[in-house]
Amino acid sequence: MPADAAELQRLDARQPPPLRLADATGRQHELAQYRGKVVLINFWATWCAPCREEMPSLDRLQKRLAKRPFVLLTVDVGEDEARVQRFLDSLGLRFGVLYDRDGATARAWRARMLPASFVLDAEGRMRYQLYGATEWDAGKAFDAIAALLPSRGLESTAGAASTGTSVLLDHSSNSWNSYARQPG
Repeated sequence: MPADAAELQRLDARQPPPLRLADATGRQHELAQYRGKVVLINFWATWCAPCREEMPSLDRLQKRLAKRPFVLLTVDVGEDEARVQRFLDSLGLRFGVLYDRDGATARAWRARMLPASFVLDAEGRMRYQLYGATEWDAGKAFDAIAALLPSRGLESTAGAASTGTSVLLDHSSNSWNSYARQPG
């Protein structure tokens, strides 16, 4: 059962499903490439309002941790590169995107709603999951990521609020039908 959309759910350091996806240039990305780094994997789509709301905080998080052993892997589900690039450009976002064109990777990761996010420790184990949008560069979400990094002056931002919204996905077919989900 997914965590409340506004709260990170701690996991028992389990192995994640495989992730092998291409970016817009065709370069393949696999989790093994990022061993030794904390990885945030965020499944999203441009039509998902909560996803759009949290994107700027993901961009700020990446900038804030740029000199740390941290990687942000955003995974667009079911859209073409041109649409995604127009969206990123419209918000001035500069992070890379991996493409899950048929949604198979999202299903393997049990991304039942968007946004769906997973935090892996430096050994590649799943440590947290979150279903719904949050401010990644502040509060409990940032603190959870910072705690997995070697300590070097990262301040706590506990108490900052999450947006607590998400979009449910219908995995019963190959289409991505969404249903609005209100904060619980």
